[in-house]
Amino acid sequence: MIPLLLSISLAGGVYLTYEGFARPRRSGVPAVHAQAAREFLIRAGLHEVTLRDFVMFSLLSGVIAGVIAQLVLGWVALSALAAVVGLFGPYAYYLRRHDQRRRAVQDALVEAIEQLRDAIRTGLSVQEALAGLARTGPHVLREEFGSLSRDARLLGFESALRATRDRLADPVFDVVSSALSINDRLGGHLVSQVLDRLAESTRAQLRIEHEVRAHQARTVLSARIVAAAPLVALVGLRATNPRYLSIFDSPLGQVVLLGCAASVTLGYVAMLYLTRLPVQRRVVNQ
Repeated sequence: MIPLLLSISLAGGVYLTYEGFARPRRSGVPAVHAQAAREFLIRAGLHEVTLRDFVMFSLLSGVIAGVIAQLVLGWVALSALAAVVGLFGPYAYYLRRHDQRRRAVQDALVEAIEQLRDAIRTGLSVQEALAGLARTGPHVLREEFGSLSRDARLLGFESALRATRDRLADPVFDVVSSALSINDRLGGHLVSQVLDRLAESTRAQLRIEHEVRAHQARTVLSARIVAAAPLVALVGLRATNPRYLSIFDSPLGQVVLLGCAASVTLGYVAMLYLTRLPVQRRVVNQ
């Protein structure tokens, strides 16, 4: 065991040394990560939650999970692992909520783009068409379009688009806002055609994504069942016949348990990683 740990430590030291010389630290990286984390919270619906509050809540979740695991199982190693799982639990939950909300927003955006295109073709101005979406647009986005129309009257159209873009933090609306902003500055009569092509391409992309997600859901469900089965069996045996698992009370037994839990966790994460879908990146960040 000791030679293995020394080998891993040596390999880690060599890798970090190489990383330090081969890839010098870039300025502004923490700010980029903080911005990405903030956009994640916004897309998950946590508009009023700061990054600090989310981190503190995750730490509290980890502590609670570790205490509960210690009370139920009584093994320090697994309690530590449970604390780590609890630490990342809020992120996993809001990651799923983030994906669900993103899909709902993008589906609604396609419908809103088509309504905006049709309203412009009837002779309405862009701002009048957007005001109409606040009343008759997709229910998910009515509040956003209402805020956009109100901000456009008070702050100007460019500032209103920028504020809505920051609230939605969605790549599809980035393209829509860019097209509307350019049309507002330069004028022209092609904005309806741009919106038409954008709606068509986005709808086709979302259709393919929905089909892929339907197949992906079966793989994810299988991964969850395989990962949960050993844990359920372990907790059940510990509750019904603790003496049967007394062999794991020793330090070596807990190391074995920790290794088994780590292998199951790595297998589950690897399966999720292999079945992940490409993530759309934002076109405009400011």
